[in-house]
Amino acid sequence: MSDILDAFKEAVRGCIQDGDEYSVQYLEGSICSTFPVGPDPFLCHPTESGTQVYKYAKGIDATASDAVLELSDTLMSSIITTTEMNHTVAIIGTNSNGELLKVHIQSNTSARLYERVDLDITGSVLKDVKINDTTREMYILTEQKFLKMRVENCGQYTTCEMCIGTDAGMDGDPYCGWCTLQRQCTLYSECKMPDVSTRWLAYNTAQCIEITNVDPYDNLPITVTEQQITVSVEQLPDLLTNMTYECWFGSYVSQATKTNEDLRCVSPPGNRIPPIQQGDDAVQVTLSIHSSETSVSFVETSFYFYECSTHTSCVSCVGSRWDCDWCVFENRCTHVSSTCSGDNEIIITGQNNPALSSPKGPGSCPQLLAQNTKVLLPNGIERSLQVMTTNLPDQTQTSSFECSFDIEGIRQTTTAQRNDDTIMCGMKAYTYTSTDEAELIVKLTIEWTDTSNNPHILDDLFSNKATLYKCGVLKPDCSQCVTARPELECVWCNAMCELRESCTTAEGEWVTHNNNANCPDPVLQGVYPLSGPIEGNTIVSVMGTDIGTGFHTVLNVMIGDQECHLDGLEAYYEIGHSVSCLTQSRVESVVPVSLTVRGGDGTALQESKGNVNFQYRVPSITSFSPRFGPAAGGTRITINGMALNTGRNIQAFIGDKACIITSPVTETEAVCTSSEGSIGQTEVLKMSFDGSDKTSEVYTFSNNPVITEVSPTTSIYSGGREMVVRGTHLDTAQMASLIVTVASQITKRSVRSEGPNNIEFVESCAVEGSEIMRCTTPNITSAVSRSQSKHTVTFGFIMDGVSDLLTWSKDNNIGLEFFPDPEYDEFENGLFEKKGELMTIMGKLINKAITESEVIIYVGPVRSDVTFIEETALGCILPKEQPPAGDFTGQDKERGLPVVWVVHSNLEFRIGYISYPSANVTIAVLAVIGALTFIILVCTVTYLTIRLKRARRDADLLVLKKDLLEDVKKGLSQRKFDILRLTSDVEESGMPFVSHRDYATNMLFIGQEVQPTTTDEEYGEYAMVEEAMMMFSELLGNKDFLLIFIQTLDTRSCSKISVKERQSIASLLTVTMVLNDTLDILTDVLLTLMSQKIKDAQATNQELLLFSKTDSVFEKLLSNWVSLCLYDQLKTLVVLNREGHVIKEVKVLDVDTISQVKEKILDALHLNKPYSSRPNANQVSLVWHQRKNERLILTDKSIRPLTNKPSPLKTLKDFQVPDRAPVTLVDEGTGQAESCCGPVHQDQDKITHEYFTVQVENRSGGYQNQHLAMEAESTFTEEGGYCVPTKGSIQQKISHNEPQPELTTNVTDSAQQKQYERETDYELMSLDNAGLEDEEQDQEGFRDWHLTQKKESFRIEERCTEQQGSKLCCISLNKQSQWAANKVPFQRVLSSKSVIQEYVDNMFQTILSVESAPKAIKFLFDFFDDQADMYDLKSKDPEIKCAWKNNILPLRFWSNAIKHPDYIFDIQPTLSVEASMDVIGQLFHDAHDTKTDKLGQESSINKFLYSREKTKYQRLVRQYYKGVEESTPVTTQDLNTELQKASQNFTGLFSKFSTLMQLWDLLLVVLKTKDQSDQKHLGCLLQEVKETLSRGDAL
Repeated sequence: MSDILDAFKEAVRGCIQDGDEYSVQYLEGSICSTFPVGPDPFLCHPTESGTQVYKYAKGIDATASDAVLELSDTLMSSIITTTEMNHTVAIIGTNSNGELLKVHIQSNTSARLYERVDLDITGSVLKDVKINDTTREMYILTEQKFLKMRVENCGQYTTCEMCIGTDAGMDGDPYCGWCTLQRQCTLYSECKMPDVSTRWLAYNTAQCIEITNVDPYDNLPITVTEQQITVSVEQLPDLLTNMTYECWFGSYVSQATKTNEDLRCVSPPGNRIPPIQQGDDAVQVTLSIHSSETSVSFVETSFYFYECSTHTSCVSCVGSRWDCDWCVFENRCTHVSSTCSGDNEIIITGQNNPALSSPKGPGSCPQLLAQNTKVLLPNGIERSLQVMTTNLPDQTQTSSFECSFDIEGIRQTTTAQRNDDTIMCGMKAYTYTSTDEAELIVKLTIEWTDTSNNPHILDDLFSNKATLYKCGVLKPDCSQCVTARPELECVWCNAMCELRESCTTAEGEWVTHNNNANCPDPVLQGVYPLSGPIEGNTIVSVMGTDIGTGFHTVLNVMIGDQECHLDGLEAYYEIGHSVSCLTQSRVESVVPVSLTVRGGDGTALQESKGNVNFQYRVPSITSFSPRFGPAAGGTRITINGMALNTGRNIQAFIGDKACIITSPVTETEAVCTSSEGSIGQTEVLKMSFDGSDKTSEVYTFSNNPVITEVSPTTSIYSGGREMVVRGTHLDTAQMASLIVTVASQITKRSVRSEGPNNIEFVESCAVEGSEIMRCTTPNITSAVSRSQSKHTVTFGFIMDGVSDLLTWSKDNNIGLEFFPDPEYDEFENGLFEKKGELMTIMGKLINKAITESEVIIYVGPVRSDVTFIEETALGCILPKEQPPAGDFTGQDKERGLPVVWVVHSNLEFRIGYISYPSANVTIAVLAVIGALTFIILVCTVTYLTIRLKRARRDADLLVLKKDLLEDVKKGLSQRKFDILRLTSDVEESGMPFVSHRDYATNMLFIGQEVQPTTTDEEYGEYAMVEEAMMMFSELLGNKDFLLIFIQTLDTRSCSKISVKERQSIASLLTVTMVLNDTLDILTDVLLTLMSQKIKDAQATNQELLLFSKTDSVFEKLLSNWVSLCLYDQLKTLVVLNREGHVIKEVKVLDVDTISQVKEKILDALHLNKPYSSRPNANQVSLVWHQRKNERLILTDKSIRPLTNKPSPLKTLKDFQVPDRAPVTLVDEGTGQAESCCGPVHQDQDKITHEYFTVQVENRSGGYQNQHLAMEAESTFTEEGGYCVPTKGSIQQKISHNEPQPELTTNVTDSAQQKQYERETDYELMSLDNAGLEDEEQDQEGFRDWHLTQKKESFRIEERCTEQQGSKLCCISLNKQSQWAANKVPFQRVLSSKSVIQEYVDNMFQTILSVESAPKAIKFLFDFFDDQADMYDLKSKDPEIKCAWKNNILPLRFWSNAIKHPDYIFDIQPTLSVEASMDVIGQLFHDAHDTKTDKLGQESSINKFLYSREKTKYQRLVRQYYKGVEESTPVTTQDLNTELQKASQNFTGLFSKFSTLMQLWDLLLVVLKTKDQSDQKHLGCLLQEVKETLSRGDAL
């Protein structure tokens, strides 16, 4: 800035002194004059005339300055400066790599970059950087975020060297300095008394505080204790008055005396020195200097205590870093050589002994010298050996010598002779037994004895060895034998490789490396690889025996009739064993391989033998998974295809980036690890087979996983605590693990090691979505000392190749704290007697790193809730009743008492037995019984009182009940006969099934707006539609896509998709998979999803709720899968015989309308036929044969009068039709209809069928409901009413603006009925005109009624909603109606139950038959069993896997099928049939429900009806599950066969093309309701289909 200011002054000076040369000419009025003054007065002030002279001035010479710092690889985007303690610091933002540079400007000519701060952004730092000098905070604006941070970050420097640097001011942070007594890198202001010398070392201090010397040594013999030492400390600060220094030897404290910069202290006593670990010769302790002023050990060094006696050889003793000497004849290492007291003892002084005595050091030890040549010993042949030595004792002091080799663990020895320093080992044949090692290296040892016969071993610094060898091993052929090293003297004779001196044949018959004899012809044994691409370029290695004695002797290799090139492949050649060559291109084929070599005589051409083939193939890729992974790479990708192991050099690529193949490639699979890419990059995956590329589909590099939070961060040493990890994009990685790094305190390590050994523990994590995963802390007890109060470790995460997460805890300054394991005390005498509700368990360290919700207490098999947790105690609420005997695993039942266990993370503690007081239980039971008896008595009296008050009012009803009960008893046998006859008919003719198409529609699409079509829509010119749908179909056939497809639609982000839309998607997808014959793929995906659901539910304790709904795409798919797989079982459960006979009698009621009578007759007539083939009641007329040749057509109503009043429907009683009256049904219109009451004469040939009718009086209002059921398709609502679909004429007859009518009960005879009719205020409207023959019924306002009454009427409430394009009206009954319904005698229900009991039993036995269980269900149940075992759910709740099976099969499929038989059979169940089947369906549900519901006054009558039989059926269910579990396992192949049969059942029923279009259109609708970010997994895969449709203008 001073240079710029000087330039301004020079410009003004030139303007006012030198004239126009310094003026700005183009400015109007520009003037420069000559004044005899300097420029200073004019810089900021105008002249007297007001002219601002300086604004017209300009410089002539450019201002130049030298850069103080050059960063050639950095583009700067912003700069701001600040000052700290007279030091100028520039904060510079970069333009592209998102860094902040901190630069110390030392002068106007120099500056240094001392820190780079990674802002974790992409893009540039904007120029809007501000610094608050008071708080030292920076505010940084980037293109992506706004950041606030400190100008300095002294805390990142943990040592003095890191804080102030080691280059005397050239590498430290000018803000920071080392606060010596606090042992921290701090600001000047944060250090106590920083102005006192050496208390705060600034960044440019030349020397850190350091222990520079320990006198006399930094080590002592472990037996030398309490010795005074002097510690010299550079930059030792002064302390305040009365404050002292201390020397800490590990945990031992010694007071220190200060002299200048030296401290004197005393070493610890022997009992305070740690022991030396086995295998080490010393133990290291930390010698630190401690300040009482700050209670901090502020500087330290290493101090050692050593033991010389751990050394057993002279060289290691005197060569150690300690003051150790070796006593030769005593074979002893000692630090006190004066203790070597033997006669003529030789003492070798240690190299670190300060004494100047000799001999000294390892070179003075008695030892072997290095061998001049390699020692070769042929196996089993006698050889002698000469060895050179040095420093041997005098010959008069030695007695004998012995040579030995350690061969295969056995010591083989021979005597030796000494000649000065030469040792001659005697002749001996050394042998080894291995048959697959040609050469064996063995160690030579020479032992000598002194005159006292004490053994000694000569040291061997050069590791003298010998080589034992066998000519015949690994030289199986002549070529390899004769080319072996000449010094081995191996020759080929007797068709084998032998030692020359062992060969028994004449020398002329030998083959050697130089006698020009020919080896046998080559024999080929194989090739590698076995196949290659048809493009050629494969390096093929041909293997066998006698394949030449050198590469030059192989003349050619032929693959088929083509020469395989040898050029440049000499490096691959193995003498005699193999030769390699390069193939040419060829069509797919299998061809023979042959070769020719030149013989040893130089002229013979030897052709190969042996039948070896090579195959040319065309590899292909069919699929790969996953289709995406983090941009950091490291994702394990599995590639599937055919002939993938073709060729020698097989590589995989994603675009041009290598995907490293990590395991051997098989015929159908290759596994590779992705390289790094860029986020959002999509590249084609391909494989190269010897240079021939085969491509597949696109792989996407997704966002790298980012972890933002980990909780909790504490655990016990034994681990097992769940850590919840939160972040973003966690699901992009295929591999997720927690890695914990522990600086081991137990693992043995040498004192020479630079630091502690780090041990890594890895635990797998469960990813639960893009934002959460769960990990379990590892057991680190093998790496830490249990005596420690806690241990903090670093941790990170392995997520494919994302390296940033490996050091997550360091980067975020978060440690994982491990605490010692808890201890739990057992009960006194092993038994706890229950005296109250609370049980307290005592112990130690219980509440360290755990919460009460994480501790599990089992009392027997029952889990008890923990109520409090403290350091020494744990409490829980005991079960009210004594649990079963044994522990939570079902064991330990010997004493017949429950066992208390505590599960604490990974640890399990047996606390002891618990007993419940029996006397108290008895008293309590008696008290409860007494109280209950009293309550029952009071209730009984109250009930009887109320009954008496109601007696008169209910007199008529009681009489009615009595009469009805008598009638029921009389008719019970008749009803049994009727149902037997009905069953016989069904067994003979068989139940009529709905068609395959109707079954699939009923089971898959019931209640949905979408229905599959059977024909294809004509698209005409839009041919691209079909192409696009085929592409869509191929996508759905890809297992990986299908998995992502389902998961994406079921994510929380897709919550806008309604349940009906999900179900429609699932059902259309099911049909598509069936039509594509890919149910096996759907099965694999469902199994994968079920595994994930079970894993997720296990983590949240919601296992029992799994698979109980059909609200998601996955759940509906699973329901559809079960329905399709059970179709064949349904067909086998029904008898299909087709023999029928004429029914002669039909039972009707005298209060039945004529339409109802016709319906009953048609039901009887068409009993054995599908309902869809029977005529409607509107299509026939009922004719009563009154007398001979007299006929009467019966109708529901008389001729309508000209009035708008409602009219009653006619019943059989109105026509006075007698019992057993003959009637016939004739086609509508065949009889005369002028008079509904006149006789009709009809020819006999026009009579369709003849029946005898039997009248039954209607004594219950329940039959009123039967009329409603026939008039409209009605279903029960929760309020007890009916839901009636109001469409067509129904909409015309119901006026929602008028008051709703009241429904009254019917009467027993006509007189009573007329009386009630006169007293009726409101009448029931007929809701439909089904069966009514008067067209006037359709006129607005006409309403017909049936069976009305007055006083005990009840209100009908109607609600209407729109469903599937029509109106659904629900008619609800009020409390009075339900009271009336409850008056139906329970005995009647019981009698009906007894009639059908046998058939209910048969149904249960048939459905729950192990023999008829489909293979798919067996496979599914086995899957559930395996999952339960995997997560040990049996110990948690043994009913969990049964609940899964119940939810999937009985409760989802069978219960629904029982309640709606028309889904399976071609029948039309009446309302009474539906109600009855609903009771049986509820029974089936209850039989699979393990809960024991107590029955009470409010319980449903359905519950009471089968309460006794429920236990029997539950036992049958358990037997079924057990039988299926023990049956023969179903293989995957068997399952696929079963699934193929299921597909064939429904093949061709629906249009594949139209179904795909329906699914596609539905997807477009639901995906438009989502954000674009939610479609990232589906979008890239569906885009191609959409583009194809767009090209054809189909959408």
